[in-house]
Amino acid sequence: VSQSRYLAVTDGIKIRRLTPTECERLQGFPDGWTELGLDKSGNVVKISDTQRYKVCGNAVTVNVVEAIVKRLTSI
Repeated sequence: VSQSRYLAVTDGIKIRRLTPTECERLQGFPDGWTELGLDKSGNVVKISDTQRYKVCGNAVTVNVVEAIVKRLTSI
């Protein structure tokens, strides 16, 4: 087993990075949810994949929040 410079563990099988769309799905967002944003002037712009990963990584998982709210409202 070897480690690549990207901290992915491999053993002869290439490990790929998740796509931004896959990250959105894991967080419970619709596909394309993080594709567009606003620049400093308020114009709609396409967001880079790096920023999309950051948005998904900083998000609270929608499905988890839904489950917590349902549980709390049933008490």
